[in-house]
Amino acid sequence: MGIGNLTVTAAALVLSTVEAGGLITNAPITQFSQPVTFFFQRAQPRPQTSDELQQAESLLQSQHYKEAEAQLQSLTSTQGENPQLWFDLGFAESHLGKNSDAAAAYKKAVDLSPTWFEANLNLGLALAKAGDREGAATALRAATGLKPATLRVHQVSNAWFSLGQVLEEADPKTALEAYEKSLELNPSNMEALVGAGKLMEAQGDPSGAEKEYLKAAGFGDSGGMERLVGLYIKQKRLPDAEAWMRKYLAANPQNMAAQAQLGRILAAEGKTQEAIAALQAVNNTTGDPAISRELASLYLESKQYDPAAKILQDLVQKNPNDGELHFNLGSALLHQHKYPEAETQLIQGLNLNPRLDDAYWELAFAAQQNNHYELAIRVLDARAQRLPENASTYWIRAVSYDGLGAFKPAAANYKLFLANDGGKLPDEEFKARHRLKAIEH
Repeated sequence: MGIGNLTVTAAALVLSTVEAGGLITNAPITQFSQPVTFFFQRAQPRPQTSDELQQAESLLQSQHYKEAEAQLQSLTSTQGENPQLWFDLGFAESHLGKNSDAAAAYKKAVDLSPTWFEANLNLGLALAKAGDREGAATALRAATGLKPATLRVHQVSNAWFSLGQVLEEADPKTALEAYEKSLELNPSNMEALVGAGKLMEAQGDPSGAEKEYLKAAGFGDSGGMERLVGLYIKQKRLPDAEAWMRKYLAANPQNMAAQAQLGRILAAEGKTQEAIAALQAVNNTTGDPAISRELASLYLESKQYDPAAKILQDLVQKNPNDGELHFNLGSALLHQHKYPEAETQLIQGLNLNPRLDDAYWELAFAAQQNNHYELAIRVLDARAQRLPENASTYWIRAVSYDGLGAFKPAAANYKLFLANDGGKLPDEEFKARHRLKAIEH
């Protein structure tokens, strides 16, 4: 006789991720790599640099930003008209995390030297880090129309890229145009490729997004691979998602979030044993309870009840008030024919969460196997308040009433079982007919 259904299937793990708009619900994959950061542009000292300012420049060069800040602040009263002083002060403060102060210093440098590319660029970056996206966009737009002191085209490309970043939420269309400008100047800007693809995807152009992600991924960029995997999962192109996830893991073998996602993809493809191997590796390394639950679900789904029960026993000990864990452990024990232990776990599961519909039948079955016939009938009565009766529930009712010597309701339920089973359980049908003859005689 079959018993119960899983509460979570492997396929549902991945499909629910797609509906949520990301790659993973439990352990997000969309940020495997470090998020994009703004890098402030260093500028060459200008001819009017004084000895004192040169000393501060030396401190900046050696990354002694706090000492450089103190010396530069002391010079503001005597060299306040020197844009280099304010630029250097902003540079020091930006590296100290004082983004608002840095923005104020860069603003003075820009006011004194409006066509200075690096000053406009760094002002935009400082404002962005300080949370002033509108001001940042204005400064970065100005920077894109200027020439760097060293005439490096990649610096202008970076200005366009940073402009795209600050405009992503407020003006996605203009942000995409900025990323495209950045790529015209520097086609190998991986972050601009991924940023453009992300905006195309959000604007309903998955084909264009895929092209951008493939370009970045083709260069070995992890961000491009991440977004590509996410796109393929949304499109349910799971073999493609698996292929690129494996490429990502080849480049990032220590990334356990990616390893877990590979397991989910494999599970959704029906490659249950490979999925178990992938998640087991993560579970052994991280001990993440969410991964343990997913692994236990896969073991249950593949009818590997011993390892499922082992994981679930540990989870139940750590989460004694989680009704679903008690239910799943009870289900595993039931399949191991450990009926007394299963009954205990299933009772706890339903006491904690009466909405676990599948647990009612499994508890009734365990109670009937333990000859706890009255309990089996009470549980089936409670189930009937939530769910329609079926051949299996009629069978357990019949056997339980029969065991109690209540032959009239036993016979009624044997008949209901025979009327509803339709030949699915021939052995039980034979037994039902045999008992009906005996009861009626």
